[in-house]
Amino acid sequence: MKEDLQCRSSSGPKRDAIVQSPKKVTINENHTRTVRIQPDEDDEIPLSSKEEEYKNFAKVIYEIKFNDSYFISPGEHIYPRVIMMKGADPLMVKMSADYGFLDLIYLDRTLKEIERFDEILKSEISKYAQGGSIYLKFYTISPEVEDGIFYPAEHIITIGHVGRNFTMDVGENDKPVPKITKTWIKNCRILRYKVLYNMAKNLVEKNFRCICQYNGWTLFTNDGKLKFEVLKDYINKFDTHQMPGSISTIKRACEARDYPTCRQNKR
Repeated sequence: MKEDLQCRSSSGPKRDAIVQSPKKVTINENHTRTVRIQPDEDDEIPLSSKEEEYKNFAKVIYEIKFNDSYFISPGEHIYPRVIMMKGADPLMVKMSADYGFLDLIYLDRTLKEIERFDEILKSEISKYAQGGSIYLKFYTISPEVEDGIFYPAEHIITIGHVGRNFTMDVGENDKPVPKITKTWIKNCRILRYKVLYNMAKNLVEKNFRCICQYNGWTLFTNDGKLKFEVLKDYINKFDTHQMPGSISTIKRACEARDYPTCRQNKR
């Protein structure tokens, strides 16, 4: 709720000021009003070093100047999703993936753009790239810190070949930098649990298979006959609350998605 207050300074004329509640108003001996604004509770909780890194990189994504290598994904997104093209900076690619902002990347045959990724993952992608130009599509649960414990990102990546008559739609980044707090970071992770769960089920319906699974990265394709049960096991982790994350985050993600196990527990 907003409230109008008449404020007078000791050396200036009367003026109107609009302040946000909660507040504390005192009258001093000069009969002028002092208005003290109480910060939101979440503002007073200091961020950990990992969360500060997250916050700083999120600002980079919100303020990025797009060019031939970086674009915003089209459509409505609660947070920016970035498309990267051949020639994108490897560090930018890796950090965008680690923090959950990378949507799609089109790779050069040298795979230089992903040179900072894990060697096992790069090796599997390299094998697939022998069949021609490729793209990687990312679905990521962003990292969080809870009670001093760091929970890293969890990724589903789909890989495919780029056809000759390839075209791409891009969007515009017209959103201001949000107020990035512990709550904002946690909410991002919760929302991404829902996205990953739905995407995993969608990939099962499309008969995608697992190429490799390593250190939080799971790579899928709809080409060839590979390990299919990995994707179903992945979905089962959601349904049995075994996905990585803090207890509070998994509980809220479960309630938001209304997984089968949550419905059973309510009975």
